[in-house]
Amino acid sequence: MEIALKFMGPNVTETMHRINENGNVVGTIIVNVEGFPETTTLDSLTAATYSTHMRNLSHHASNALKEIDILDELLVLRLVSKKTEAVVAPDKEFHLIVVMRK
Repeated sequence: MEIALKFMGPNVTETMHRINENGNVVGTIIVNVEGFPETTTLDSLTAATYSTHMRNLSHHASNALKEIDILDELLVLRLVSKKTEAVVAPDKEFHLIVVMRK
């Protein structure tokens, strides 16, 4: 995990460590541009599932936002269910996904 984080820069490393310290956080995932989990604190199957679906959802949300206002851009997408909450922060180089319990 540390190798990928160092490659992405010190800000990402600090951010992931800070996020994971929160008691409600189940796990974090960094998804590369191809859509594969590069770094995660979750098991591989859960990380792959969240990566696929949250990346697709953020892509659709971003496209919908562009249709509403071409100059606007998606910064964070938050999905809240009865059991969990997932937040995705899309970027050109990677997506950061945080999964939390309610």
